[in-house]
Amino acid sequence: MALGAVALAVVMTYPVAFRMDEAGRVDSLDGQWSIWNVAWIAHALTTDPGGLYDTNIFHPHPGTLAYSEANVVAGLLAIPAYLATGSAFVAHNSALLLAFVASFLTMYALVRHLTGRPAASIAPAIAFACCPYVFARIPHISLQFTAGLPLALLMLHRFVDRQTPGSAVGLAAALVLQAVAVGYYGIFAGVSVAVGVLFFAASRKLWRSPRYWALTALALVLTVVMVLPFLFPYLELQRDTGFGRSLDEAYRYSADWRAYLASAAWAHRWILPLIERWNEVLFPGFLLTLGGAVGLGFALTGAAGDRYRELAGFYTVLAAFAVWFSFGPQAGLYRWLYEAVPLFSLVRAPVRVAVLVPLCLGVLLAIALTQLLDRLGPRRGRLAAGLVTGVLTLELVEAPIQWYDAEPPSGAYRVLAELPTGPVVELPFYDAEAGFEWHAPYLVASTRHWQPLVNGYSDF
Repeated sequence: MALGAVALAVVMTYPVAFRMDEAGRVDSLDGQWSIWNVAWIAHALTTDPGGLYDTNIFHPHPGTLAYSEANVVAGLLAIPAYLATGSAFVAHNSALLLAFVASFLTMYALVRHLTGRPAASIAPAIAFACCPYVFARIPHISLQFTAGLPLALLMLHRFVDRQTPGSAVGLAAALVLQAVAVGYYGIFAGVSVAVGVLFFAASRKLWRSPRYWALTALALVLTVVMVLPFLFPYLELQRDTGFGRSLDEAYRYSADWRAYLASAAWAHRWILPLIERWNEVLFPGFLLTLGGAVGLGFALTGAAGDRYRELAGFYTVLAAFAVWFSFGPQAGLYRWLYEAVPLFSLVRAPVRVAVLVPLCLGVLLAIALTQLLDRLGPRRGRLAAGLVTGVLTLELVEAPIQWYDAEPPSGAYRVLAELPTGPVVELPFYDAEAGFEWHAPYLVASTRHWQPLVNGYSDF
């Protein structure tokens, strides 16, 4: 299955695997920042792990990795490629491909655990790993690491089914992994698990079980304790600078109904002229939406059995939460959570929670596919499931994705790499009026010498 996941990543992200060096989303300033970010983490973890958050940008300020998403997991996964090549581009692009592989494998593991049917698990895994939203965010390496979301839900189901200290520790570990990989998705994974804990407490009458709540508390405490070392630099930044996200910022990064019809997949592009404008790419796909609806219908009518009715209920509630939250302050839910839960003040882009929608629809699709397998028999059922998988994959194809060759590096950077360590200023030095974001190319160039750089580009 892992080899299939690799093949899927190579095909669906074409031409990334064939242009690993000196190519990427260099047309995007955030894309350039991502290349620097992954390379810095790989470089720091292999040379001076203690100085991880004290990057080479915004010299002489300390803790500058906390000015944006840290992306520690992406940098960690990029270490082998970085050590083998010394290339920031190869490091970043290897992490990008691994993100697709990991998302497929964890979603496959979740659905197989819930259904026990490998044939019903492949299509949902492809639908989640290759959803249009992820492809629209290729320049943002952090938003590629969605694998922790199905992993956290898998650990939630194991915890609910078998309430042991080990399952509580596993749940905490999954939440920590997603939080360290992507702060946004870490928050969304935590919310998903919280919804699940309450839902299954009600559906299975576990709310009367002291053991259930004690182990839930154990998972919560372990998660907080393990995340705090990675969260502390951000808390320190807030304390020292007063940095935070205003509620008004969230309006800009909220969904509208057109976003749920937007996709750059070849099978969907005919929709774009009809909706004229959109502020995000959230369409999950025709087959996934239809299959999810069919699976929900089977569950609600009882045709799929009581266990699937419970699963359909949970994932429908979770999808509804994600859609409601994604519409931001104007829809009410985000505003309430922003004011009631301090952690949500860090969520500038509520629209990003919509990544949970294809995950939930994927589980519902799996319910439909299990019914297909049961009604058609093993052989014909697998053929039908394979056909669904093939059609769904073709529907989501966007390749070739946007991919650009980088400009040849200046020889000045080779000279800098050989000089003693000292602060560097690149000119012109852009200010806020000229566009501070134009410092991003300087960050990519600094990966060739790693000298302390006065220039910088980040969210803060």
